[in-house]
Amino acid sequence: MITGVESAILLEVPSAEPLVGPLRAVGDVSASLGVPAHVTLLYPFADDPDPGVVEELRFFFSHVAGFDLDFVAVGEFPEVVWLAPNQSAVVSDLIASLARRWPSYPPYEGIFEEVVPHLTVVDTPDAALRARAAAEVLPGLPVHAAVTEASLWVHAEDGPWTRLAVFPLAPAES
Repeated sequence: MITGVESAILLEVPSAEPLVGPLRAVGDVSASLGVPAHVTLLYPFADDPDPGVVEELRFFFSHVAGFDLDFVAVGEFPEVVWLAPNQSAVVSDLIASLARRWPSYPPYEGIFEEVVPHLTVVDTPDAALRARAAAEVLPGLPVHAAVTEASLWVHAEDGPWTRLAVFPLAPAES
């Protein structure tokens, strides 16, 4: 095992990159570390996940039906501008299922009473950049994403984030 490795389980949203990519490049440090536009399912997750954890995640997600997300609104947390999916309950249920399965890794270390599914556009103390981000993304909405997989990302100290594994979801329910 490598020390200083952290991980996250994400839903990548490549369809959002044209809209949010340039803003994320200047206002979200995770983008500069290689993380694509995404919705976080579980962070932090296992330190240096072993092959057994990867296979367990593969099994877990093989029983999750694919679904669609439509990002239809802009939201704000302190210092964060984000896109809100109108199917947030589906993502919230998935987050809750992961947290029940891996209770040692509560979302965001349990610091939030409620986890709000979102796609971060910028995370910065720069109020002008946050205002610019909100104004620039709003006309580009909605953004549609067909969610067919989840992914496990890892990050070693002082290094970029890299995708360790991709987990296909079950076919979407009709």
